[in-house]
Amino acid sequence: KSLGFGHAKPSALPLVCPPAVSQPLLEHVRILIVMPFVRSERERLHANLRRWSLNGGFAPCSVGGGASARVERESERQVDLMLLSADRAGGPADAWAAKEVLPLGGADACFGRVVLRHANLSEAEQYYLGGWDNTGPNNLFYSVMEDDALHEQYNFVFWMETDVFPVANHWLDRLMEEARYPRGFWRKGAVQQPTLTHSMISTHHYHMNSVGLYRLAQPCYRQLMRRVALEYPRQPHDVSTHLFLYDPAHFHIFQRHAHRFLYTDLVQNRLDEWNLQDVRDISPDTVFVHGKSYTGL
Repeated sequence: KSLGFGHAKPSALPLVCPPAVSQPLLEHVRILIVMPFVRSERERLHANLRRWSLNGGFAPCSVGGGASARVERESERQVDLMLLSADRAGGPADAWAAKEVLPLGGADACFGRVVLRHANLSEAEQYYLGGWDNTGPNNLFYSVMEDDALHEQYNFVFWMETDVFPVANHWLDRLMEEARYPRGFWRKGAVQQPTLTHSMISTHHYHMNSVGLYRLAQPCYRQLMRRVALEYPRQPHDVSTHLFLYDPAHFHIFQRHAHRFLYTDLVQNRLDEWNLQDVRDISPDTVFVHGKSYTGL
């Protein structure tokens, strides 16, 4: 039935959520940076981490380590780093992704812990064709987001794939700032760059890229992610969230929760061959870029 300005569509079931409560401003933020990878990403993972050296221009922090610095980090700005292997324990990645062999150049001192975790996915569960079949990356993502223990231990996950590169020094400070403000958000991420010069724009071009901050310990948000996974089991989870929220059948869900999804310049998602000037032209405050094709770094 046409309404003139759209099409009637029956509403889907609402999310099953507890009553809304006031969200406090977090004084002590606990963040888990998750860097997922598969075996074929060894070189890119190591090349990325080498850029984090405390002696370089893209170090996570300015702290050189020491007992007093570690106490400050753990009490006021706890940030842990997790390398998330798709494989089972005992696989070949264990030899080159363990903390002891990572080329961090002293940057491990910026984190409370650096750990290697295994998602224990089979070859079929790691399957990744690209495009609209995102089975493997989805399974990696949900292996973290459905871990109750992580929801109890941390406030946020920062999802940082191996092709997400820091482009500013002491970037943990900015990450902490983004996590604290404003109160109550569930998700912060990037819109696609650069500006498209053609007219082939689709709804999915507006989606928030997977890289960014995810709020933990939020029952209603977890319910939303499960609904998205149920309706879009193989499609990319980031695009699927956008399509779910903007589906007319879910407008009542969008109305209630849209304010919890925020675009940010913390990270840029670039599909072009980019350099630092390209990044700064969009925002001088960006500290991460998601994009494989970079020049001049």
